[in-house]
Amino acid sequence: MSQYARRKMTSGKKVTLGVSALAASGLALGLLGAPSAMAGETGPAAALQQSRAAAADASAAKAAAPKALSARGTAASTTVVSGVTVNGGNSAGVGTTNTQTITVKWTVSGGSTLYGSDAALWRGTDLEDGLEQFLLSEEFGAETDPCVQSGATTFTCTTTYKINPQYDLTNADAGAWKISLYAVTDADTSVDTDNAKTWYLKRLSRLSTNAAPEPVAKGKTITITGKLERANWDTHKYAGYTQQTVRLQERSLTGSYATTSSHSTGTGSLAGVEKQTRTATTDRCYRYKFEGTTTTPPVTATGDCVDVR
Repeated sequence: MSQYARRKMTSGKKVTLGVSALAASGLALGLLGAPSAMAGETGPAAALQQSRAAAADASAAKAAAPKALSARGTAASTTVVSGVTVNGGNSAGVGTTNTQTITVKWTVSGGSTLYGSDAALWRGTDLEDGLEQFLLSEEFGAETDPCVQSGATTFTCTTTYKINPQYDLTNADAGAWKISLYAVTDADTSVDTDNAKTWYLKRLSRLSTNAAPEPVAKGKTITITGKLERANWDTHKYAGYTQQTVRLQERSLTGSYATTSSHSTGTGSLAGVEKQTRTATTDRCYRYKFEGTTTTPPVTATGDCVDVR
């Protein structure tokens, strides 16, 4: 699927951040009436241009603000962005049907007035020639300020992004993404970075374990079968994840799991499948564990205990 054939990712609305600051300076009406860049168009390039237009609006508001407003408070010489987190510091695993909400948080400091700050999620080699995806936040589309003042020269910001695997993703989108982020305050310098944070969007995984037969006579063979699957964002189904290392773990009925061997999942008609055998001696529990990759999150199967008689 072409990136431009995906569902509309931008609202096509005018977005001006820092409205409260603009209203205080008497500039809100004029700036909110300005046409947005690429308004009504879709796709990553258009979303990027809308984000840049909002940043330009914030810079224009700062430049036009009365000196008395800029001097108010204890503005420093530098705007600082810190504490950037994505999804609570974790990668995001997305399945085949359910919409995933991604939350980005950050703090802006160094100025007593914030004219605008926002973040976007993007994937590609660079924003100019290698852009593959560029997702604007729900707050951007709703023309809502993502930041609230939390101190004399500090602002706390939160944005959310709704990602629907049915419309927004293909398998190529799994892996490293970046955060584009800008912040404009009444400090002398602003922040405008293409990579405030790198994070990982992953194809959700699942793993099964079945130990059989049960019950089993002492001395007989137990077969432990597992299957590692992950979401396919092209077909919107789960499929076996081939040639991946899974660890067979065992424990007594009251003990803790420990890895006893490692194996590679099957291919072809046995895609993602792993089978191992053990001789039945005492009651024992088995499970498979997958450590994950840059495109697929780790997963541990539910254990299966065997009654040996």
